[in-house]
Amino acid sequence: MTMANDAGKDGPPSLDEFSKRLDRARGEANPEIPRGAGKAWGSAFRVSSDLLAGLFVGTVLGVILDRVLGTQPWLLLLGMILGFGAGVRNVYRTMADNEAASKKDD
Repeated sequence: MTMANDAGKDGPPSLDEFSKRLDRARGEANPEIPRGAGKAWGSAFRVSSDLLAGLFVGTVLGVILDRVLGTQPWLLLLGMILGFGAGVRNVYRTMADNEAASKKDD
């Protein structure tokens, strides 16, 4: 099995040549992905998880209380409404914190 290398028959490429190639590869940015896209995705996932968590917790508590108290479906509906409200409040807080942090960085 014969492998071709950049240095020919003399041996493997030098470390300086490898370092230059590595620096060129690291310096090339992907133009399709805008800067800060990772931070935006993180914020989007946090906001959606805050909203869904509030709705989920409210719904589960409503179902449990309905079964214990025998008031089906009223506490379920109330729990869903309150859970959605709590999720929206959490989203608002998260967005306010993000805005305050971005103003602080400027």
